[in-house]
This record gives sequence, C-alpha cells and structure tokens, in this order.
Amino acid sequence: MSVNMNAADFKTELLCYGVRLPEEIRTGRKGGAGPAGGRYMIVKNTLVNVPVYGFALKSPFSVRKEGDTYVMVDRSKDDTAHKIALIENPQFYQLKTKEGISYRKIALLHGIDCLATTVYQKCIRWKRTPCLFCGIELSLKSGATIERKTPEQLAEVAHAAKKEGASHVTLTTGTPAEMDKGALMLAESAAALTETGLPVHVQLEPVNREYIQLLKDSGAETIGIHIETLDENVFNKMCPGKDFSLFENAWADAVDIFGENQVSSYVLVGLGEDDAKMGSGIGKMVQTGVIPYVVPFRPIAGTVLEKWPSPPFEMVKTYALYAAKKMNEFGVNPFKNRAGCVRCGACSPVKDYSRTL
Repeated sequence: MSVNMNAADFKTELLCYGVRLPEEIRTGRKGGAGPAGGRYMIVKNTLVNVPVYGFALKSPFSVRKEGDTYVMVDRSKDDTAHKIALIENPQFYQLKTKEGISYRKIALLHGIDCLATTVYQKCIRWKRTPCLFCGIELSLKSGATIERKTPEQLAEVAHAAKKEGASHVTLTTGTPAEMDKGALMLAESAAALTETGLPVHVQLEPVNREYIQLLKDSGAETIGIHIETLDENVFNKMCPGKDFSLFENAWADAVDIFGENQVSSYVLVGLGEDDAKMGSGIGKMVQTGVIPYVVPFRPIAGTVLEKWPSPPFEMVKTYALYAAKKMNEFGVNPFKNRAGCVRCGACSPVKDYSRTL
C-alpha cells in the first residue's frame, strides 16, 4: 500500500480491499445485479461504493463509532483514522405504487443523487452462455425487484426521488431475444423520464446505429456500451455469449450521435487481462472519444466468479491513472458527462485521478 496516499489512492484502496463495518450499518445488497455488495460513503471528500461483504471482511480498513460520528481506521497505518459520512437510504423506499409494488423494487438510489434501475431484469444468455460475473437474474430470484419496469412506474418513482435530491438517472437492461437488444424498452423509459427534467443515461450492449439514434432521440443524454475487458481472450472466456468485434463500431456511432464526453464503457480490472492489450485498448477507446470507466472487479455472491479475488491496488491505480492521462491528452473530459455512472463516480477512481493531473 502507498505510504503517502492522496485521495485518489485512498479511494482506490477502499474499492480494492473494502471495509469491515459494524453489523448495524453493514447495509446494502449482498448480491444481484449492478454495484452490489457495497455501502456508499464519503471519505476524504470523495464518494465511494465501498465493498462490505466477502473479501471485505478481511480488509485492513474498519469503521467504528466515536460519539455521533463514524470514523474509518486503517490498521496498516498505526490506526490512522478518517471521518466518514454514510449515505442513508432515501425516504421514497417506503412508498408503493397503486398496484402495491414497493418503489425500492422499481429503482434504487446509487451514490448520492443517481436513480438507477434495470428496466428488464432477465437476459437471453442467462441459462446457456451468461457472462461469468453477472448477477442480473439473482436480483429477480431473491424478490428484490420485478422483471419489467414500465415507463409509468419509472416516472412515478423518479418524481419522488427528485424531491429527495436525485439529479440524474441510469437505465440499464438485460438483453431480450430481440434485434434491438433492449433499445426499444430503454427508449420508452427514457422518453417517459424526460418529463421529470432529470438527465438520463442508458446502458446496453452494441446495437445497430439506428437504435443508438433512437435512444438519443428518446431523450437519453449519455450512453454506456460496456466491453468489460479490453483483452479479447479474457472477454471470450468471461462473456462467452457476446461478440468482442462489435464494440468499436458501436462506440464510434455512439460518439457521433451523443457527442463529446457522453459515451462510456466499463473496463473491469482483475480478470487476468494482458497489460499490453489493456493499455492499447484504453488508448484506442479514448481516441474514439469513449470514457474508460475503470473499475476493480468485484466478485458477486451467487455468480460463477464469487470466489474470484479482488485485484491489487497497484494494478487498478496503474490502469485508472493511465486512462486519466490518456483522456487529458486527447481532450476527453469525464467531468462533462451529464448522467450515469461516470457522473456518479462512486465505483471508479478515474475521475479522482483526473483531478490530480
């Protein structure tokens, strides 16, 4: 670990090693889709989705209560303490639709102000060729959500969330057995959400240009087309049902349609990727105009990779800092991204390293 950590290093360590929390505040989903297994908190003035389950139970970081506040202690640094602020659940989680469906099953608050949901909680690949790290249908199986969120339901929840400070929306989806790969459902939902005034981010796998244009025309302001890893060999192993060759053209189309700084892609670190392939891949992404959202791989309970180790701090820092430098070099600015994961920033240190340049 670093001796003199800046805030970006500290955040990266927390993302890689997690934190041990007292049971009464170890809330959050243990498994399922999205950024599960974590607790949102502010440490050193930065928002972090800190892992709190699994490998985090052996973390050098722990939290204790001192008076009315919580502090994080690093046992590897002579119990150096840092004051933290825990992000509490919003009040709208207590509400229900007229059909009796909990708002919490329709959309969740990610970070401080991002309302997020998986519009369609199933995937055509789930039974035969799922991505090995994916937990999309686990959320459905556990009863934590519903299979299909309607545009009307999403708008209703968004209005309530906005009253509590939500300022942007993330819409993702499992892939249905349709040519549009979920774009039509996302477009309908984005269109319904425009009335709330909240900027919308959409996420899906590579699709034809016409569907990317449809998403933009529906009111979506940013888009994520997530390759997960830039090492094709690792991609084929981890995402056996997807096609690595489709991403480059989809990214180019998305940048052309959505504009500068509004296209991103998750880049997971710690799946066994080759350094040279990751470096060249990140460089090509940035030159295309895509923001590499570098995230340490987090094993999710119930998935094939639930026992996979979290990556070391040094590895994640190397890729995140490299991505930040490349964006600085080519004029890609993640701080101008209007909605979604990049704007939230809780799961990646890329923006934090960008601040240091």
